[in-house]
Amino acid sequence: MKPTFIHGLVNTPPDDPSLFVRILRERRALLFDIGNISRLAPGDLQKITDVFVTHTHIDHFIGFDTLLRALLRREKPLRIYGPSNITECIEGKLNGYTWNLIQEYPLRIEVFSVHNDTVRSSSFHAGNRFRRIDNGSTVFNGLLLKDPLFSVKAALLNHQVPCLGFLIEEEFHININKDLLNEMGLPVGPWLSDLKKAIRGSEPGHTEFLVAGRRFVLSDLAQVAAITKGQRIAYVTDVAATEENIPKIIDFVRDSDAFYCEAYFIDQDRDRAFERFHLTAKITGTIAREAQVKNLIVMHFSPKYRGATDGPVAEALREFNLPRS
Repeated sequence: MKPTFIHGLVNTPPDDPSLFVRILRERRALLFDIGNISRLAPGDLQKITDVFVTHTHIDHFIGFDTLLRALLRREKPLRIYGPSNITECIEGKLNGYTWNLIQEYPLRIEVFSVHNDTVRSSSFHAGNRFRRIDNGSTVFNGLLLKDPLFSVKAALLNHQVPCLGFLIEEEFHININKDLLNEMGLPVGPWLSDLKKAIRGSEPGHTEFLVAGRRFVLSDLAQVAAITKGQRIAYVTDVAATEENIPKIIDFVRDSDAFYCEAYFIDQDRDRAFERFHLTAKITGTIAREAQVKNLIVMHFSPKYRGATDGPVAEALREFNLPRS
């Protein structure tokens, strides 16, 4: 079974956190945090349609300029989601440049900032030299992006400043039964993408398809598509180990297939972790175990542990693999 999402960290764990999620067969990608992204190939940058920023500390946001330069001539808009100050931070970045020669450029940047129970929308278009346009607000109920294929949810957490955790959820996964295709004499081809879209869109059973010169209706073809549980990928970083944050994170990431989480300090340095509003590796492992995630990917730890044989990764995984209570 081919997954819908191919995902991985852009950098090594001690370096700037950034998660690149490619959507298979969609020529599209999502980016979670936008620190140093110089390792991404130009073709990967062009695929990015949506960026989700946890908070705007420099190691999570400095790559905006790299992405902006790569996408200036792209027709497809760029959507950016973040905490309450994300719009002002993007506006400040854009105001740092002179834009007298870009009115014919197509790029549009749409920004969505989370303010407790509302999401405020703003636009920056190359056609008007990236002057800010405010578009109003909608109610925030945890959902940031609803796509026919998946959704992205956010949890409002605390890092002394507002910080967002993110969860990608595929509603369900569609697997094509190749043996049944062969039995029905049907070829593999682009029509299968149309079939999947029709199933996801709950199209009526009499919806017609033309396959290899033959006409079929959806109800006849649906048997080649098996519905299984969709992927869940969670991303949480730079959060304080508070009595409010930890239960919220456990509920938010529960049953995820992959959980990307910071482990900035080892438990021996927990006083430093609390001072800096970060999780320890032991707490990260406990969260992952209690949330019953399938895979814990430890990221974003202090460079002081680089090369350590018993550092944050080992400590977090050791705690994660303890028997569940």
